Amino acid sequence: MTAPTWATAVAHGAIATHAVSAQPMISGRVAKLQLHEQSRLRAAAEHSRRVYPGALGELVARELSWYVEFGCRLAEDGLGARLATQVLAFPAASKEHLRS
Repeated sequence: MTAPTWATAVAHGAIATHAVSAQPMISGRVAKLQLHEQSRLRAAAEHSRRVYPGALGELVARELSWYVEFGCRLAEDGLGARLATQVLAFPAASKEHLRS
């Protein structure tokens, strides 16, 4: 087994002759969500805490809030909109149901 060339240079104290290129700068503007879309996602985030009590509801609420904050247009598969639709389709858990 031979050592990689970078390991040989490090072991012998040689300075690397090539530099690592920096990550490319990503620029651009993401389209903001329309107000009715923001409201719907925020309502779904709040409703998710009642539909799924505990850590799962908190996780879903944070994910939906992230979509509102950064725009669900970042996810080309429409996950934010589908998640909001699914959460809003469930009735909230009743307090009697949570006690049992």
